[in-house]
Amino acid sequence: MNNNTDLRKVVYSVLLTQIQFGIYHYEEKLPTIEETSMQLCVSVDTARAAYLKLKEEGYITLLKNVGATVKVKYSPAETEAFIQTFFSARKSAMLDLVHSMLPLFGSAQWIGLRNASHESLHMMEQLFRQEKPAAPYAILDYLNQKYIPLGNTLLMRLVWQIFMFLHDPFFCIEENLQYFDNSEDYTPKILSLWRNKDWSMLRIEVDHSIERLSFALSQFYENKIDGIPEGKEIAFTWSSYKKSHQLCYSLAMELLISISRGVYQAGSLLPSQKELAEQKGVSLSTVRRALDLLSSVGAIKSAKYVGTVVLPFDKATENSDFTKPVLQRRLLDMVESLQIFALSCKDVSLITLNSLDSGSVELLCQKLYVVKKCQRGEILSYFILDRIAELAPYQAIRTIYSELLRQFFWAYALRGMNRSQETIHTIYAPHFDALIRPLEKGDFAQFSANLEVFMIDELSRTVDTLSQLGITGVENILIPDSI
Repeated sequence: MNNNTDLRKVVYSVLLTQIQFGIYHYEEKLPTIEETSMQLCVSVDTARAAYLKLKEEGYITLLKNVGATVKVKYSPAETEAFIQTFFSARKSAMLDLVHSMLPLFGSAQWIGLRNASHESLHMMEQLFRQEKPAAPYAILDYLNQKYIPLGNTLLMRLVWQIFMFLHDPFFCIEENLQYFDNSEDYTPKILSLWRNKDWSMLRIEVDHSIERLSFALSQFYENKIDGIPEGKEIAFTWSSYKKSHQLCYSLAMELLISISRGVYQAGSLLPSQKELAEQKGVSLSTVRRALDLLSSVGAIKSAKYVGTVVLPFDKATENSDFTKPVLQRRLLDMVESLQIFALSCKDVSLITLNSLDSGSVELLCQKLYVVKKCQRGEILSYFILDRIAELAPYQAIRTIYSELLRQFFWAYALRGMNRSQETIHTIYAPHFDALIRPLEKGDFAQFSANLEVFMIDELSRTVDTLSQLGITGVENILIPDSI
């Protein structure tokens, strides 16, 4: 259950890349650990761990009152070889990711800017005036200012991961700034459009800025990178958890999915803690924390001399402990994933449907009919987004959507809310019709627009439910209008 997106590994890789790309040369000082912590938005402990690893592997010296100094010396030919090797190994993933950016983040950036405060806009203006050597980190700050109004920490973690994988290495090569020399009026134009409340032109400018990055990366690969990757190419990955080494969340989610899908049925016993530890390759402590989380979700209950019993779905809410901070955080993860879907599903579903053949569209329509006939409205959002995650034309979208969908299972704790099946059907029946009709006609634009309306409705209902349960932090989630 290891995860290669561990924060320390990511920060280490970023710093090593900067040394190998010649951002920092032999005997030059790196930023202090505290500066790196601030620039990369990580804790001082995380930054220190990355520096210590660089020291252990002989890339830097690290002395008290002196700081970190580059210990290795690379020739221009070696630096060029590092650049060729790095980017050739990531070519498919980087191009795929940059082509996924507009459908994934175009609406999120636009809505974020529309709701930005004067303080955020002032910060963006200050960042714009910084000198170019600060470009990579200024870009991260700049992106953060766009997304802050959405109140979504899960989205910020995703943006951070993409920045580390794509933006930082690309902009560490100073000559890549040439692709953006003619775009220096972007920020002043954004600020002017915001002040004039010209939202339609603001959306055009946001989309254009994302498309500019896509063009720049494509040109970079065409003009600069001629290396052929040795061995397996490096893929883009993302963990939705802030600390990916906290395996108890991943284990709890894995067990919760198994319970939801009937692998462990109501009334049955989970394997013992020792058996789970051996099966999953984790410590007993990790298993105990995972089971404690599942207990707070109302999925299981420990019975003395019996074991861990799986509870019925309809008993989940009454056995949930919504006062537990760990459960509150997981429910926030769930609602934040809903917001990301609400902001992106229109554009993502449109490019996905346009990439399918008629047979695949017809099959999707038939499956929607089956779910409607079974009156399973409560799974409609999961069902349709899962199909999109499976069929999307870009791997980055499939990766991100699949990870976000896992967060839906934390809603297990809400399964026992007082709603009859008839009430549920009344709520969701219109949405089934709104999705099926345009799909039958091949009107993908209308389908995507209706899906967005549905997801915003789902987000609004879920935020209301969590507010009633007293979940701290849900009040920060911005509910967008139809886009």
